[in-house]
Amino acid sequence: MAAEEFDPRTDRAFLAWARAVCDELWLGLGETRGSNDFLEFLGKIFTDNGELPAEHLAPLVQRRRIELAERYMRLFIGQARRETGLAVAEALCSSPPDDREPTGLTQVGDSVIRAIREPDVAVETAEAVQDYVMARYRTVWPVCPVHRIGFHPVSADDAPAWECSAGEHRVPMLDSR
Repeated sequence: MAAEEFDPRTDRAFLAWARAVCDELWLGLGETRGSNDFLEFLGKIFTDNGELPAEHLAPLVQRRRIELAERYMRLFIGQARRETGLAVAEALCSSPPDDREPTGLTQVGDSVIRAIREPDVAVETAEAVQDYVMARYRTVWPVCPVHRIGFHPVSADDAPAWECSAGEHRVPMLDSR
């Protein structure tokens, strides 16, 4: 008889471990039935290593968060540079896990990135870059081309988007704007 394929959404042993370790690291596991890239990330760790202790998982979670935040910071800073003509500097820093921050601290500008799911990291990083551009360069970015006011980052059905409060419309954040 062939072994059943591992499914992180339904495997009881995995879900029990994931919930316990996420509680210990002050992380929200999120939805376990639908699409959840963090659940898939934990599932890979579980199948490769078994029930990894929280203190060994914490640096892996931090590295993932840093990699995602860095990727999106560079994307959004690149967009801000093209759209504003400013030489916007990159501003990412991190500190290792400790008792106060069990999965470390990741910052873009002055904003702490706490999200662990990729769409949420994208939205938090977009807001961080937006705040950084405003604080450092006194420039509103990005601007709705219709209403000429600043967009706001939101997550719409797990899809990061820029939302215009004047026209109540959204533009996908991760397209080729």
